[in-house]
Amino acid sequence: MKEKKHISLADVKRDNPFTVPENYFGQFAAGIDGQIAVRRTPIFSLPKRWLYVAASVACLLAISRAGYITYQNDKAMNTENYELYVMSQVDETEVIDYYLSEQDSKSK
Repeated sequence: MKEKKHISLADVKRDNPFTVPENYFGQFAAGIDGQIAVRRTPIFSLPKRWLYVAASVACLLAISRAGYITYQNDKAMNTENYELYVMSQVDETEVIDYYLSEQDSKSK
C-alpha cells in the first residue's frame, strides 16, 4: 500500500467521526442529580473536628487555671516568707518597745 505524503482537503471525508452514546444526555442529567442529591450524614461524623477543637480548648483552660492557682499560691508564699524574714531581722525587744510606745500614745 502506498502512503500519500500530502493529503488534500478534497480527499478528506465530510462525515463527523465523533459519536454520542444513545440516551447520553438523559442519563447525564439523572447522574448529576444523583451525585448532588442531599446526603444524610451521621450525627457523630460531622462535628468530629469541632469536638477536637472543644477538647483542645478545655485542656488549655484546665492547664491555664492550674498555672494561675500555682502562681497565686507562690505569691502568697512569697508574701509570708517576706514577713517572716522582716520579723527575723527585728529584735524581740524592739517589738516590745514598739507595742508599748503605741499603747502609751493611745492612752494619752
